[in-house]
Amino acid sequence: MLFGDRLKNLRETANMTQVELGSLIGVSDRVVGYYEANNRFPKKQETLRKISEVFNVSVDYLVGTDGRFIQKADEQYGYSGKRQAQEILSDVKALFAGGELPEADKDDFFRTVTEMYFEAKKNNKKYGRKRLKQ
Repeated sequence: MLFGDRLKNLRETANMTQVELGSLIGVSDRVVGYYEANNRFPKKQETLRKISEVFNVSVDYLVGTDGRFIQKADEQYGYSGKRQAQEILSDVKALFAGGELPEADKDDFFRTVTEMYFEAKKNNKKYGRKRLKQ
């Protein structure tokens, strides 16, 4: 399940409109619609934090890093893949939790990773994904 799918599910379960959610997190209802359609991802970590507070869930749950990423890395790539996935998540969590970077640089980092994700997703649709040998 992608971020937008989780967000829509949470919003509908709470009987909340896109307009109501948008006003609570500081974005327009149109932007909430883009999020839910998986066409956009929040550019600021503050927006993710606000969403997590509104629905009383973790940011990890919203972005899908609540353990499944590490489990999938372990299944597909073994111990070293699992270890690398854990290190990446740990480093990124440390960066956003405090770290040495100013907030503007954290936002730039997050925006860059988001852009890389959507570019890879677009290329996967365009060219198809290569299946891993099992």
